[in-house]
Amino acid sequence: MKIRLVAFDLDGTALDDEKNLPERNRLALTACAERGIQIVPCTGRLAAGIPKEILELGVRYAITVNGGAIEDLREERTLDLQLVERETALAVMRLAMGCPGIMCDAYADGRGISEPRYYDHLEQFGIPPQIVKMIRQTRTKVPDMLEYISRPQTVVNKVNMYFSDLRERELMREKLKRFPDILVTSSVVNNLEINGAGASKGPALKRLAQFLDIDITETMAFGDGGNDYSMIEAAGIGIAMGNAEEELRASADYVTGSNNDAGVAQAIEKFILSD
Repeated sequence: MKIRLVAFDLDGTALDDEKNLPERNRLALTACAERGIQIVPCTGRLAAGIPKEILELGVRYAITVNGGAIEDLREERTLDLQLVERETALAVMRLAMGCPGIMCDAYADGRGISEPRYYDHLEQFGIPPQIVKMIRQTRTKVPDMLEYISRPQTVVNKVNMYFSDLRERELMREKLKRFPDILVTSSVVNNLEINGAGASKGPALKRLAQFLDIDITETMAFGDGGNDYSMIEAAGIGIAMGNAEEELRASADYVTGSNNDAGVAQAIEKFILSD
């Protein structure tokens, strides 16, 4: 099978646990780009949160905010946008912000926003140091997130939550079922990510492939978390990392090595570079 597009999650997939790109992954993805294969980061992050070392691989297109946006980074334009309704976002955030054990912030207007009570105390919510660093690099502090989002001109891309108590996480999942116009996923064990119902990595991958006139069977996708499930299902070859959730591994076409063992490169070498 000829592969013309390789989509890959970042955290827990292309990046190791220290949020670095293993050299073997860099070489394999660069080799794909040199063959004319589109290499597409597919992440829950905003475009501004994609590391420079990923962009330097030859990336033009990115799927961001869990499929909430498809972006042409070279031309700096958005090809597709799936938003959270403002009133829904406000209601969801009020639920979280009423609980002291939950850190809540949002992506709005294409940037991350956070209040000082969260931004300055991230470590209290069970967030690993590497993710704490990433959050602080990609958020802007605002005095009142609800006031910011209430502005008529504001568009909401995603709501994020981290939980110091996993029991609170499961309770919140149940509460969020009352909102039919959202999609709830997670990328790590103690978070929830709330997107608009149309925002998912799998459908976004299909839309990008169609835009590029690439058959979906000519795509390969890598992931490790629940927010990668639809992408692994959609791709011509869906590959789960060795460190992926059990359900994702079971649904994948192939299970590669872990993110700390350059599992992305292992699969690219097997299915693409061995030709």
